[in-house]
Amino acid sequence: MAEVDVIVERAEPAIREQGTADILIAVPTFNNENTIGAVLNAARTALLQFPQRKALIAHLDGGSTDSTVQRAKDSLQGAACFAQVSYPVYPIHRLEVSHHSVPGKDSAYRTIFFMAQELDVRACCIVGGDAVLTPDWIASLVQPILELGFDLAAPSYQGPKYDGLLVKTALYPLLRALFGKGLKQPIGSDFGYSPRLIRHCLQESWNNEAARRDVDLWIDVQAVQNDMKLCQVYLGFRPRSVKEGGQDVSSILSNLVGAVYLEMERTAELWQRVRGSNPIPSVGLRFDPETDEQVIDVKPMIQAFRIGFAHLQDIWALALPPATVLELKRLSRQPEDQFRFPAELWARIVYDFAVAHRLRLIGRDHLLRTLTPLYMGCIASVILNMLGSNNSQNEDEIERICLAYEAQKPYLISRWRWPDRFMP
Repeated sequence: MAEVDVIVERAEPAIREQGTADILIAVPTFNNENTIGAVLNAARTALLQFPQRKALIAHLDGGSTDSTVQRAKDSLQGAACFAQVSYPVYPIHRLEVSHHSVPGKDSAYRTIFFMAQELDVRACCIVGGDAVLTPDWIASLVQPILELGFDLAAPSYQGPKYDGLLVKTALYPLLRALFGKGLKQPIGSDFGYSPRLIRHCLQESWNNEAARRDVDLWIDVQAVQNDMKLCQVYLGFRPRSVKEGGQDVSSILSNLVGAVYLEMERTAELWQRVRGSNPIPSVGLRFDPETDEQVIDVKPMIQAFRIGFAHLQDIWALALPPATVLELKRLSRQPEDQFRFPAELWARIVYDFAVAHRLRLIGRDHLLRTLTPLYMGCIASVILNMLGSNNSQNEDEIERICLAYEAQKPYLISRWRWPDRFMP
C-alpha cells in the first residue's frame, strides 16, 4: 500500500464522522501523559472564542508507552469535536537521530494536512502536547489564519535572553539572509497554517531528508519560496518539556543546520536573487521580558572552541579558506576576558560549511558535527556581549548578527558559484 493510501486509511474515520470543519486543532504527542489532558482542554476552551465556527480537535500519538492515549480520550470523552487519529511511524523515524519530541513528526504533519484538506478547513493549528498551554495561546495562532488572511502564523516565544541561541545566531539569521523574510522563530511546536499553504505542501514530495530532519523548517521554506503571507504571533513564555535522554548540542546543531543546507541546495536559484530583508508582521499581545539576569559560565564554551581548533583544524581547512583558519587561530589565543568572535566571521563560516556540505568534501554528518566548537565560540561571544544588557540591547545584538549574515551574502554567492576561488 502506498504511503498516501496509509494516511487516507488512518485519517478517514475522523474525516468521515466530522464531514467538514472551519478549524482543525491538531495535537501530536509521544509519552505526554502529564500534559495532554490540559492541552486538549485548553484547545476546547480556545474554540469558545470562535462560537460560529465548526471545529475538530485531533489527537495524533506517535506510539506512546505511557497512558497518554487513554488520558487524552478521558479528557474529551464524549465531545463531538474530538477525534484520535493514528499516523504512520516507520522504522526510519525511530532510528534517525532527531531533536523532535514526536517520532515521525513529518508523517504526523502530513496526516494532519491531509485531514485539513479533506475537511475543507479555513484554519489549521498544530500545537505540541508536551507543555501546558493557555486557550489564548491556541486561539492566537488560529485567528491570524482564520480572520486576517495569513498563510503561516509562526510562534514568537518570550524567554530568558540566553535561551534559543541556536535559533538566534544560526537559523534565524541564515534564513533571513537567504530568503529576505525576518521569521524569528522558524522552528517550534506551535504553528497556524492556511488552506493555501496546506494545498501547496501536499503537492510537494515529503519523501526527502529536509522534511524528516525538521518539517517546520521545510514548511517555512515552502511558504517563503512561494510568496505566502507570513506573520509571527506573540505567545509569551513556553513551558519547557521535561524529557529524558535529551540530545546533545552537536546532534541538534547538525540536524537543524543540515536541514537548512539541504534546502539551500534545492532553492539556490531563488535565494541568489534575494537582497536584503524585510520584517514580517507581528500580531497578538506583547509580553513583559524576563528581567532576571542569568549567570552562565562561558569558560567551558571557550575551552571547547580552543580544543576544537587544536584537534579539528585540518578538517576545518577542507571547508574554510586559509585566511579564516588563521583568524580562528588568533581567536583561540585570546584571553577569556577579551574573547570575542566577530559576527562577520561566524556568518562566513556558516556559509563556508554550506558550500562544503553541498560539495560533500567529507561525510556530511561528520562535517556538521565539526561545526559545534565554532558555534560554542560564537555563543560564548554573544553571551559576553549581552552581559548586563536590557531587552532592547539584546535585540540589537541579534540584529547585528543578522546584518552580518546579509552583508556577507555576496561572499556566499561567490563561493557557491565558484567554490575554489577562496581556497588554496
